[in-house]
Amino acid sequence: MSIEAARELLIGNGTTPLKLEYFAIEGVAEPVRIALSVADVPFDDVGIDFKDWFSTKKATTKYGVVPEMTLPDGSLVTESKAMLRLAGEADPEGKLFPADVRSRLKVEMTLGLVADLDKAWNPAMYVGMRPQKFGYPPKEEWSEGETVIKKLRTEFVTNELPRFMGYFADLIKESGGKFLCGENLTIADIAAYQGIGYYRRGIADHVPKDCLDKFPEIIAYLGRVEAHPKVAAYKASKAK
Repeated sequence: MSIEAARELLIGNGTTPLKLEYFAIEGVAEPVRIALSVADVPFDDVGIDFKDWFSTKKATTKYGVVPEMTLPDGSLVTESKAMLRLAGEADPEGKLFPADVRSRLKVEMTLGLVADLDKAWNPAMYVGMRPQKFGYPPKEEWSEGETVIKKLRTEFVTNELPRFMGYFADLIKESGGKFLCGENLTIADIAAYQGIGYYRRGIADHVPKDCLDKFPEIIAYLGRVEAHPKVAAYKASKAK
């Protein structure tokens, strides 16, 4: 898809704004929000109240999940990674999701590594929310729940997190020391920034906010992403 075609899909004639619907949290929609902002694509960021989600909104979505993106022509886009790639395609500078096949392949491989990090964390994360899906009793009946959750999350921070931070540090070095895929910020960096940054926010029990401090090259990398002028401008707009 050309840059022009992507921008036509996302912006149309400029009279009807793109709409992105998700909960009023960062979550899986945040990389999409950042990418749209970097690509200079205006959008309405519609926050869904959790109460409304369960009472009415969920039943109106195509697959029972969000985010959902409504294009100016009324077409619906589902799946956050599809949205991220579309936003990348619309970058006027052609840097977020480069058209060159070799460069794009590197972006795709790096997106896969970010997904692998998420997969490694998900059991430790979701066992505390939906233990039945992992073969444990319901939360209210699970007397050993806190012990198991602490064990899984501590093991992740001790073993899996350092392994993946090593992979990302190697990619940064191989790419010249600035971003994961080279000199320019890509959608892979946006996804990695959000995925890795999660672990220093103190959101999950037993995952200390300083767990990334032992990886200075990763901390420096996250800082470079945040310092990108358009990422910084987006962050500043959210802080208001």
